[in-house]
Amino acid sequence: MNNSPQALHDKLEAALVELASTRKFLIGLSGGLDSVVLLHAMVRLRDHSGAAFKLRALHINHQLQDQTESWEQHCQCQCALLGVEFISTRVEISGSSGIENTAREARYREFEAELQPDEELLLAHHRDDQMETLLLRLVRGSGSRGLSGIPRSRMLGATRLLRPLLDIDRKELQSYAESEQLIWVEDHSNKDEGFDRNYCRHTLLPLIEARWPGYRQSWSKSAVLASESEALLQELAAIDLDQIAAESKSIVSREKLLALAEPRRRNVLRHWLASLGAKELGWNKLQQLGKKVLQSASGQFIAEDFQVFCFRESLYALDPAELERDLDTSDLGAMSRLPVGGDVILPGNGTLRIRERQGAGICANKLSKLSIRHRRGGETCRLAGRPRKTLKKILQESEVPPWLRSRIPLFYDGDVLSYIPGVGVSEELSAKGTQPGCVIEWEPPNLALRA
Repeated sequence: MNNSPQALHDKLEAALVELASTRKFLIGLSGGLDSVVLLHAMVRLRDHSGAAFKLRALHINHQLQDQTESWEQHCQCQCALLGVEFISTRVEISGSSGIENTAREARYREFEAELQPDEELLLAHHRDDQMETLLLRLVRGSGSRGLSGIPRSRMLGATRLLRPLLDIDRKELQSYAESEQLIWVEDHSNKDEGFDRNYCRHTLLPLIEARWPGYRQSWSKSAVLASESEALLQELAAIDLDQIAAESKSIVSREKLLALAEPRRRNVLRHWLASLGAKELGWNKLQQLGKKVLQSASGQFIAEDFQVFCFRESLYALDPAELERDLDTSDLGAMSRLPVGGDVILPGNGTLRIRERQGAGICANKLSKLSIRHRRGGETCRLAGRPRKTLKKILQESEVPPWLRSRIPLFYDGDVLSYIPGVGVSEELSAKGTQPGCVIEWEPPNLALRA
């Protein structure tokens, strides 16, 4: 194997030709071996190949170890020596559990915030990182998406993240660093096998390599095959979603979903929620969604960033932030303040539309007596031509979606519930024959989950 610096330069240049769509790059620089090699090799390409790259480097100080100040200074010195603009930022990592994931999320937020619109992010993940990731995901029971491994490129905000070293072994990076007499920092926490990734790196993968020296190539092939399978699943999900979608992206047909085989159903559900910007559900949660919602004509599923209701044979994906928005439960005002023949916007709760109509709705001369409230529980009403019933029963019979029942504006004559928009008016206040009347309709707020 040719581990010369020129060989690595050639591989890096070929990867950039394939992946990059710009000549401006921000390099994620931790100060460790991998990122220092990437920085140095990019500078060599810039200075000796006529590539005319514009380079910047960003160091993120997690403030988790005593050495972080010296690591930041080291990165700054390396950039000064190589003529690369240096930026540093600090993040606060709170909590004692899940530090790896929390730190990773914080890094990517900083990367996205710093990237310029015409600039792409370069990270120094290599093939050994890919092997660790594949093993960890296999242990955790990942499907084709997880077993596709670390992607060579993906979107990050409005621009892209690239990993041009992903097909290069760490040994080759080590050889390059020693040949070029590079200096890097060592994070001693990387030796702590209490972290799963470090256990894979220092114990499991060396055992695998001792038995199967070529495992990197075969596992890389498996990752490619898994990636191709995932792409096909996504194509199928897009076709299925087009068939089950209703009048809105956030609504799909329960009947058409149930007509699909269970694996295909899970696949399109995952795709549907992803298209609305929801966080991906794991296997168990996806199973629960199918059981709680699809198997019941009135099921409900609550996740961290969305809720799904089954209602009238359709599934609705709703935004919990909108569902949980506080409503003013006090009287909303007297009807004398509201325009007849006009629209009234209810803050955070849609719009009332009031229209004059002979012999329909509420008697016009009684309109000013009314006030508006929201549901409190225990209400009853005797609508025109019907027996007295509880408001709960009326709303159910009128097929008002359950997530709107606490929001619907109710019109009272004193303490008597007299008008339910879109449902009916009380016998006592209804306009009949040629009497001038007013019909009140309510256009609910849009509570749908949206990407």
